[in-house]
Amino acid sequence: MAAYHTRSNSFPSKSHPVYDQLDESLCRLRSSQAASTSSVTNKLTDLKDLYKCVDEFLQLPLNQKNVSQTQCVEQVLDGSLRLLDICSTSRDVLVQSRECLQDIQSVLRRRCSGELNITNEVGEYLKTRKTSKKIIKKCLKDIKEVDNTNEANVLNEVQAITVEVFKSMLSYIGGSQKSSWSFSKLISQKSEKETTTPISEFDAVDATLELICHKKTANVDMSQLVKFELEIKEIDEVLECLFRHLVKTRSTLLNILSN
Repeated sequence: MAAYHTRSNSFPSKSHPVYDQLDESLCRLRSSQAASTSSVTNKLTDLKDLYKCVDEFLQLPLNQKNVSQTQCVEQVLDGSLRLLDICSTSRDVLVQSRECLQDIQSVLRRRCSGELNITNEVGEYLKTRKTSKKIIKKCLKDIKEVDNTNEANVLNEVQAITVEVFKSMLSYIGGSQKSSWSFSKLISQKSEKETTTPISEFDAVDATLELICHKKTANVDMSQLVKFELEIKEIDEVLECLFRHLVKTRSTLLNILSN
């Protein structure tokens, strides 16, 4: 877990409910981020809820005045551009993966007594995933460039936890960089050792389809693909809402600085 700043006097605590809501949202998200059992969807949902509080926080006149006098706003705005780009890129990756999954499922539904082969569709999915991994790797590099100054205030706190959640999401979507055969071995070990590191659905589906592509197995668990597609859809929908909140927050900050 990254170290988080202590709130500075530049945003003094008041009796307005939004202050308590914002603190509660930050605490909930930190707990969610620290919990190994918390899903990416849950973390992104908590982050979305945090930005709802930020939107309300920035509507208060006193906070707008303090924001306009805060030295780190320019860095926060610069960082917000990178976060928006990463959010948009992640959605593109998810959409492409989902479309390929739908093609595979379409063939499986039509297949009768093995008459239809899904090798082409599986190959296209794996090709897309290979490209996606490179894109995600670049996003993980770019997110390190999001500057977080030592000035302690709520804007930096929110940006810092946003970066941490995005890193978790990108790592989950990107999956392992190991070979498909390492995946297969890891999956077999998962059932043998309770202490084995949990494998993401992205890694599990990648491994299964790699084996099919190399004709090491002909079995496809349709329910696994349906469940995986649903998970991708859920992550994408939360990212869409989060993207809108990021845009709104950035717009509000720009308006405050221009007034």
